[in-house]
Amino acid sequence: MAKSSILVKSKLKKARELIQQGMLIEARDAYERLYASNKSLHEIGLELAVIYRKLGEFNKTESISKKIVNSNPKYAAAHHIYGSALQCLGHMDAAIKEYKKAIELDPKYTEAHYFLGNIYQLTEQHELAVACFEKAIQLKPDFFEAINNLAAVLIELHDPIRAKQALDKALKLQPNSCQLLCNIASLHLMGGNDPDKALFYAKKAHNIDPKFTDAVRLLGEIHYQKPDYNKAMEYYREAYDISRDDKLKGNIAQILERRGEFDEANELVQPLVQSGNRSLPVLMTYSALSRKYNNQREAIELIESSIETSRFDKPSLLNLHSELGKQYDHLQEYDKAFLNYKKANLLDRELNREMEALSDKLDLDNTRTEDIDKWYKDYPAEFWKELPSSENESKRPIFVIGMFRSGTTLCEQIFSSHPDVVGAGELPDINALSSSIGNNKLHDKSPASLANVGQKPLQHAANSYLKTLDTFSTESQNVVDKMPANFFHVGLISRLFPNARIVHMIRDPRDVCLSMYFQRFGGQMTWSTDLIEVADYHLAYQHIMKYWKEVLDIEILDVVYEELMENQEAITRRMLDFCELEWDDACLNFYKTKRDVNTPSYDQVRKPLYKKSIARWKNYEDYIQPMLEKLSASDPLFIRNT
Repeated sequence: MAKSSILVKSKLKKARELIQQGMLIEARDAYERLYASNKSLHEIGLELAVIYRKLGEFNKTESISKKIVNSNPKYAAAHHIYGSALQCLGHMDAAIKEYKKAIELDPKYTEAHYFLGNIYQLTEQHELAVACFEKAIQLKPDFFEAINNLAAVLIELHDPIRAKQALDKALKLQPNSCQLLCNIASLHLMGGNDPDKALFYAKKAHNIDPKFTDAVRLLGEIHYQKPDYNKAMEYYREAYDISRDDKLKGNIAQILERRGEFDEANELVQPLVQSGNRSLPVLMTYSALSRKYNNQREAIELIESSIETSRFDKPSLLNLHSELGKQYDHLQEYDKAFLNYKKANLLDRELNREMEALSDKLDLDNTRTEDIDKWYKDYPAEFWKELPSSENESKRPIFVIGMFRSGTTLCEQIFSSHPDVVGAGELPDINALSSSIGNNKLHDKSPASLANVGQKPLQHAANSYLKTLDTFSTESQNVVDKMPANFFHVGLISRLFPNARIVHMIRDPRDVCLSMYFQRFGGQMTWSTDLIEVADYHLAYQHIMKYWKEVLDIEILDVVYEELMENQEAITRRMLDFCELEWDDACLNFYKTKRDVNTPSYDQVRKPLYKKSIARWKNYEDYIQPMLEKLSASDPLFIRNT
């Protein structure tokens, strides 16, 4: 017996060495020979079962581990490995039962806690997953996989503070883990918090392993949000080629729909829906297409049933409720529309507050506490005249400013249809330059931030901005920056580019505020999720624009959205004349211009002008009385008699 035992141990040692060398086939063969003559040695059987699992032979894993469980029901490891086999075979509930049994038999069984956390993560039972991963980490503080997966689940739960703590800890253990780098990228991408950092970490993971699907998919998502649809499409297709994950077809279809390639998008989405795919991109694209193919009722039913039967995270739910609001609005069922928009805003508000806890940036767009009246006294016209200028005479930038949802995307599309103009979308550069050259650290949108600015920083900032425009085109006469919130920075723009053209879009504040409430804008615009706060913001914006017109000598063209709807050609000619552009009929046919647009108006700028959005607020008058009361204090320039 002694010699036999020694021989078994020797063979087992050699078999384990094969595993360590990554020679799984050879290890499997050695274990099979060893186990065939030593059926009573359950440890060998379970090790063989694990090899089968690693080789994808899940039925064999199940067979061996089940026999051992039946033979020795108090063997914790047997229940654990049996559970892993069941999980691999898709029997999730049975797998959970086995993991729990293993933990019951051995409460300190670290791997069982970890595997149970994984299965809860896969089945989107996130709170339970967190508890399991935390227990595994408590038992093994340097358990990298558990720490990393904990961070991923906390990101899903939109708990950015705890997620960052876990990621920082994991980063010290395995700084070059591709999955960890992708998790860090996902955290920075959450709520649009820091897309540049997200891109950095996703690229780092991709450089380490170009075939790592999550990294490629993330690069697609980041470029989709930019928007750079060509790059996004390239990465999504690359990720699909690697993984053959049908969810990525939903991402591809979403881009096709946004580009107006409806038939191509529909060809991708229909089979996915029929196969039971209920991922967010599939549902959102199917619903958007339904307005093209007149099957909106089917889309509504699909989304509502999916919400009832699936476990969606908060960001997905808010997007789905927002889409339902849009559908019901199109069908003129305004009660149901407003109910869904309200649900979306409550979720959005909750998520934004969570992201604000992580961000070290102030909510600089919120001016309710800013005493703008003091600007007239503290920063009168003389203040601006005495400030240095960059002395940059470029007329290349066209700044389109105003409230969000005031028609800035339409304005940019009209300009971009001109052969001498390129649209750059909503550039963050002016806001960033305001922060970098200003001195006021508390509120860099205040004129105080420029009080001691010198000419050299202004020259450097102007040159830097023009280089950004060159990335969109080096040949076009003009480039349009349609960041609406640049209305905060008209003073800075006047110092950077005294000859720049500023086009100010004006739309009835009741329609603007309601439209903002119906859209999703991300973590820095929490005020847009509340009817009172969005009205306060609009009143502050009105006040700021009135201030600029009184103290600056830079030219600003007011374009009234409703007047553009009524007299398209006359207003378009006025816009082109103001920017010293020759007339071109393409500007009237702006909806034929092929370019990527990633704002809520992406579908509207592909259609001729229509007037149904004028006085839209009347459809919801009963729900928005507090907002209407606030806006009754609007400047006569803004309020429309409709």
